[in-house]
Amino acid sequence: MPASSCLVLIHGATGNGRMWDAVRRHLDARWQVLAPDLPGHGTRQGEAFTLDAAVATVVDVVRRVAPARVVLGGDSLGGYVSIASAAALPREQLAGLVLCGSSANFSGSALRVLQRKWLVTRVMRALLGDARIVGAVAKELRKSGLETADVQAIVQGGVNPGVFGACVAALRDIDFRARAAQIVQPVLVLNGSKDRVFIDQEDAFVAALARPTRQRFEGCDHGVSLRRARDFAAAVDGFAHQVLGEPVPR
Repeated sequence: MPASSCLVLIHGATGNGRMWDAVRRHLDARWQVLAPDLPGHGTRQGEAFTLDAAVATVVDVVRRVAPARVVLGGDSLGGYVSIASAAALPREQLAGLVLCGSSANFSGSALRVLQRKWLVTRVMRALLGDARIVGAVAKELRKSGLETADVQAIVQGGVNPGVFGACVAALRDIDFRARAAQIVQPVLVLNGSKDRVFIDQEDAFVAALARPTRQRFEGCDHGVSLRRARDFAAAVDGFAHQVLGEPVPR
């Protein structure tokens, strides 16, 4: 039988579902937590990444836990996939969304920032190869405070630098703010205070939502769920207890 309440967590670009291990440890044990790999990522690196394929992944996961009520959330790419998936999910099953590092539309200057990151990735892949890039990512994650075991789990789960270009192509020039405005459920918007691309558009994004709340992680850059896993989990827990009709633990 499915659990009475479920959290579905969607990872960021080039990563995999194991990026949620550190967050999961700090979540309320009553939740069933599912963290699938998106196409082109993790165990599914042989598949092409498209936004439609990512949405199909989320829809399938949520369908399999029905009639359990679900809080859907993601960081970075995972937040955008969550926005795109909301309209395809049963309204009575989707209790709320947690969107982290995903409050910007990628056009104009924001798109140029993303394209520069992709250009840097392409150059590094050509010069260093994917294995050394993955090693550099692991080093950066350890520097950010992520435990070694969690870093190893992410690496073993499969990091794919080569899929970043497909992710950029999938997100560019889509009005995610307009899509988010169609979401009737409560939405928690999270950002690191140093994540300027997303902070710069956060006010407009929140204003478009029907039932928003937001939280800022001071001194934190992009990838809050990895850099501040315990704090991120606390934010998700509080929101999940609220929207799923459970009392917030004192």
